[in-house]
Amino acid sequence: MLSRSSLCFAALAVVIGLGQATGIANAQGAKTILNAATVPKYPPFEFKDPASGKLIGFDVDIVEAIAARIGVKVNWIDSSFDQLISSVETKRADVIVAGMADTPERRETVSFLDYLHANTVFFTLRANAARFPDLDALCGKRVATARRTIWPAAVEKWSDEHCTAAGKPAVVVVGTDGSPDTRLQLNQGRADAAVQGAETIPYQNTIEGNRYVILGKPFLVQDMGLGFAKDDAPFGLKLKQALAALMVDGSYQELLRKWDLTGSAVEQAMINGQP
Repeated sequence: MLSRSSLCFAALAVVIGLGQATGIANAQGAKTILNAATVPKYPPFEFKDPASGKLIGFDVDIVEAIAARIGVKVNWIDSSFDQLISSVETKRADVIVAGMADTPERRETVSFLDYLHANTVFFTLRANAARFPDLDALCGKRVATARRTIWPAAVEKWSDEHCTAAGKPAVVVVGTDGSPDTRLQLNQGRADAAVQGAETIPYQNTIEGNRYVILGKPFLVQDMGLGFAKDDAPFGLKLKQALAALMVDGSYQELLRKWDLTGSAVEQAMINGQP
């Protein structure tokens, strides 16, 4: 049987551990750990290095750089996409890092530090490119995309405007469990084309033998944001100031070049689309 002093010591250890896990470490209550929720399946933004299993990507680098500016360490938390916003609402995470689009609907729940422009495109296998001389050829075809994102609704809207409104058959949306599954459906012939961020295609082509080709121009352009709690404006300001400092000293631009994302740069740090 444990002594009373042993039990007290054990309880104290648990309390200390919980405090560290939530990022609260000193007597003043200042954060020393930034809990970052991510879905590491979206190269070149966040993904696991196939060789080492280490979490890498542009988002990983930029958040680590922001954290260093603020003076905190990052604790990375693997999550599912549909749990990301709730993880911030319930304070399990301080920030969402998952290539998430800043949308009015999502702003009802969380705020965003906008740090990249995102271009959404249709793409297909290079071997099938001749089947799609223009985007109208997508009408009536099966298009795969991640079901928990904004993309299924965006594809349906595009289909309404470009297909059904012209008397053509609608695009058939094939919902997937994320970008890797999207490409799997395409490669296995369960989809004719697919949708994801244009920024992801060059990286995939480097590791899959130039397998994919983008169809036409982006049909949806939005900002990507790091999500944080709506009721924590001071924390959002810290994030914004840190990103602005990285832009001034050239670190932001250097990371864009590292991950071949210079075409997605934002001109200034913004919160919810506002300077």
